[in-house]
Amino acid sequence: MKRYQKWLPVLLILLLAFGLRLYALTDIPPGLTHDEANHGREAIGILQGIFLFVFPLNYGSEPLYSYTVAGSMWLFGQWLFALRFVNVLFSVFTIGLSFLWVRRRFDQSTALITAVLLSITFWPLASAREALRAGMLPFFMGTAVWFFWLLLDAVETEIAPNRRRWLLAAAFGVCVAITLHIYLAARVAWLLFPLFLLYLAWQKRRLFRKSWQPVFAGLLLAGVLVTPLFVYLERNPYALTRLSMLGAPLENLRSGNLLPVWQNASSALLAFVWPGYGDQFLAYNIPGRPVFDAVTAVFFVLGVGVCLWRWKRPSYIFVLLWFGVGILPSLITGPTANTTRNLAALVPVFILPAIGFGMAIQFFKTQIKSAPRWLPAAVAAVWLLFAGWRSVSDYFITWANDPDVRSAYQVNLVASLDYLVANQSDDPVLLSTVYPGPAHDPSISLVLTGDEVGKRWVDARWALVAPGGQSSRAMIPASTPPHPLFAQWLSPRQTVQMRPDDLDPSFTDFWLDAAQLQMWAEATTVVNFNNALTLHHAEWLNPVAPGKTAELLLVWRVTDPERVGPIVPPAFTTDVVMFTQVLDAAGVPFAQRDALDAPSWDWQAGDVIAQIHPIPIPADTPPGSYQAIVGIYDRLSGDRLPVLSGEGEVVGDYTAVPSLEVSQ
Repeated sequence: MKRYQKWLPVLLILLLAFGLRLYALTDIPPGLTHDEANHGREAIGILQGIFLFVFPLNYGSEPLYSYTVAGSMWLFGQWLFALRFVNVLFSVFTIGLSFLWVRRRFDQSTALITAVLLSITFWPLASAREALRAGMLPFFMGTAVWFFWLLLDAVETEIAPNRRRWLLAAAFGVCVAITLHIYLAARVAWLLFPLFLLYLAWQKRRLFRKSWQPVFAGLLLAGVLVTPLFVYLERNPYALTRLSMLGAPLENLRSGNLLPVWQNASSALLAFVWPGYGDQFLAYNIPGRPVFDAVTAVFFVLGVGVCLWRWKRPSYIFVLLWFGVGILPSLITGPTANTTRNLAALVPVFILPAIGFGMAIQFFKTQIKSAPRWLPAAVAAVWLLFAGWRSVSDYFITWANDPDVRSAYQVNLVASLDYLVANQSDDPVLLSTVYPGPAHDPSISLVLTGDEVGKRWVDARWALVAPGGQSSRAMIPASTPPHPLFAQWLSPRQTVQMRPDDLDPSFTDFWLDAAQLQMWAEATTVVNFNNALTLHHAEWLNPVAPGKTAELLLVWRVTDPERVGPIVPPAFTTDVVMFTQVLDAAGVPFAQRDALDAPSWDWQAGDVIAQIHPIPIPADTPPGSYQAIVGIYDRLSGDRLPVLSGEGEVVGDYTAVPSLEVSQ
């Protein structure tokens, strides 16, 4: 019975954590971010046989999370729940593991408080419900710590046989290697272990002499296991471009300019306790909200002080080192997005206020010796209930319903896709969004609907596509109102209103009449670009004066989408850009626009594309007639698509279109 009572509290905490993480999981967060959707897209690709070492979407992603999500989708189906459930599970595992480690290194009450804080606080709750690869890092960082300390215990007691010690060293090394296959922050997190060895060499030399060899062996094994990853990245630098984001802070350090890094570091530390300094990235946090409420912040600071005061005790200095190394990325880059960059430090961040609370209780016990035994538990309950109420209400009510958050999670697109599923038809569908590129809104569609057949993507403010040259449905949100030229071809069928305060408050189901586009596309070909595209119509839409914006309409037909350009990362599709240049008398461009608002990644043979190029004309442009040219180039390489003659010979890499008349 006593054994049952000992474990009952932590089991209840784990059930609470699981319930908070599972509740309305597909509704809160309120939609899907592009980063989440791209992980889902990667997992779906894995299930279809696309196996990569590093995934180039999201500026490059280490592989373990997407493969784990693929396993979840294999079990639960290819939908949003399977995508998000992975981090829910690993978050609960992290809480259980943290309880066991803290109980072993400190005491039962500190372990229980740590587990409760990890269960109810905004940061761990939010990160557990996000489908981001960094969410797996706390668990595997925790397992590395667990095996590291088991190894220290084994060599210190000298009871465990050598075989067990080396097995623990191997398990430790494997866990460190796993962290490096999850998220970029792990590239510094492993430094915790050699730094702690240095501490042991200074303060606990006997333990250091016994432990350094197996610990070093474990780190060496981790290095061996992670070497293929770094070799791959060396040979495929496009696969992980996020490192370039550290360029400015590191360059400041190299040049001796410490002020920006000092400002970043101080802001990152204040992000834990001071309102206004928390993570400003609204997709992960209420902008400026600190990690801790006011009461927990006091215990956190007290916990840091206790660890400094007791620095000669290995467990205390280890927690402090774990915290410091884990937040090192945000100390360099600042607090923005630190809720993902600091996840290697998630566990010690919540051990610290538990330690601080324990010290406060000890102090008051010495001052008030007649206090009843139940008082510490009552104080802890009041504090944790307050902290939990603040976090849960902030997350599920304030944050989840914020219009900016709903916009970041693309709720309008999600509602549009739900509407299409509920109102299915055999007609092709044109979807207009602000982010029609392959690594953005189409990834959300793939995860939520699993079917991209018959869909085309545009930004209707400047482009339309007639799939196969035929009329179609067109789903257009308020955020991309169709260009006035296009509006005359669109007949609204139903408008769906979102919340009144949403930044994108509605979408409309239109019928696109492609008769005019068909007529233009059936006209004589103006020019042939590499047997991939043919230009059929070019027209300046409005008279223009100096200082105003000219608009050039181009109408193209897709003949062979595979010849449009090379297959390029990160989405491994074509990615071309159309350019329009207005030339002066010397043939030098003085006005230009490079864009493609009907991206090439989903083109099919027979599609008719209408692209409008708005081109600002400088205010000092003299009135007159100016030659204009258009062409197409690959975004990554800059190589232009060749223009072919009727005999198939290359005759250039651009074509002339009607001259622009600039009036008074």
